[in-house]
Amino acid sequence: MSHSVLPTRRGDISLPQFVPDATRAVVRGLPTGALPRTGVETILVSTAHLISQPGTSVVQALGGVHGFMGWSGPVISDSGGFQAFSLLTGQKGLATVSDAGLSYRFSPKQRFRDLTPRSCIETQLRLGADVVYCLDYCTHPLAPDAEQEKSVALTVRWAAECRAVFDRLVADTPPEQRPKLFAVVQGGQRADLRARCADALVDLGFDGYGFGGYPVAAGQLVAEVELTAQLLPPGSVLHGLGIGTPESLVAAWRSGYSIFDCTLPTRNARRGVLYTSMDTGNLDGDGRVSRIARMSDEKWVRAAGPVDPDCDCELCTGYSAGYLAHLFRVEDSLAHTLASAHNLRFYTRLTAALRGHPASTLPRAVR
Repeated sequence: MSHSVLPTRRGDISLPQFVPDATRAVVRGLPTGALPRTGVETILVSTAHLISQPGTSVVQALGGVHGFMGWSGPVISDSGGFQAFSLLTGQKGLATVSDAGLSYRFSPKQRFRDLTPRSCIETQLRLGADVVYCLDYCTHPLAPDAEQEKSVALTVRWAAECRAVFDRLVADTPPEQRPKLFAVVQGGQRADLRARCADALVDLGFDGYGFGGYPVAAGQLVAEVELTAQLLPPGSVLHGLGIGTPESLVAAWRSGYSIFDCTLPTRNARRGVLYTSMDTGNLDGDGRVSRIARMSDEKWVRAAGPVDPDCDCELCTGYSAGYLAHLFRVEDSLAHTLASAHNLRFYTRLTAALRGHPASTLPRAVR
């Protein structure tokens, strides 16, 4: 069955697509060369983190993020807005926001670094990303109305400035060799503000749109996930930022999202929490599409079979669940590698199943 793709200068991104977070130009626990074997086509890097360590000039001198980490597929870079938001809501004195942009540092011992619309785009282009994001002012959904109003006003203003800077910098680049430019819709829980933000961003014109902030609360997708999708034109490429569990991913896909990123698969893998028992029969409803296997459970110590007999990853085709449980107990790093590869393979198998689902051929508005 045919499915949609997002064409980029380094190949098509099959949609829907799960994108692992290579925050610091590494997917934790896995060498870059192992990623294609898990079915990963695209990765996401953190602009704010790479600015801080090792520095944009270092990454650029070593071949951009692709040459730096030995990755030939598409790369998505975030704007740094969410990292600044996390710092703003954490320890005091780590981030500030002004009309001009964001300033941040990851510890009190570091100097402040500035992110403006211009520097945000220039930095992502220097990193060599294939999908770049406009700078946005992310807020908590429960933030006061005044802060949400400011968030939307700055997000739209910065997006217009990013659009202008991007267009100027790629003006002499053939269209097929230009990165894609995405923007993030803000507005908190105010439907009118989200609509205002979405309308303004659509008027500016972007290759795709992301939903920012916290997309999950109490284990469930917040209502704004679906609302944001409804505010954007059918056919838009929508990125669910920070989504999430297999069940949340499927629910967001039903709402119209087609790109997803989250640290959950690899973070859980390092904790010995693996996804198993994919149930594609629940893609149309609210039922579970996965089960959890915890390697700390005693039942796995003598388990002779694979963690998931339906999985074709290196772990499940080459090792017993008992061996993986042993690796975790002796705290060998191979446990993290095998478990991370397994969880990523679960997610890429899930998105492949969604591509083959009848709803993938329907217009987004009628899913």
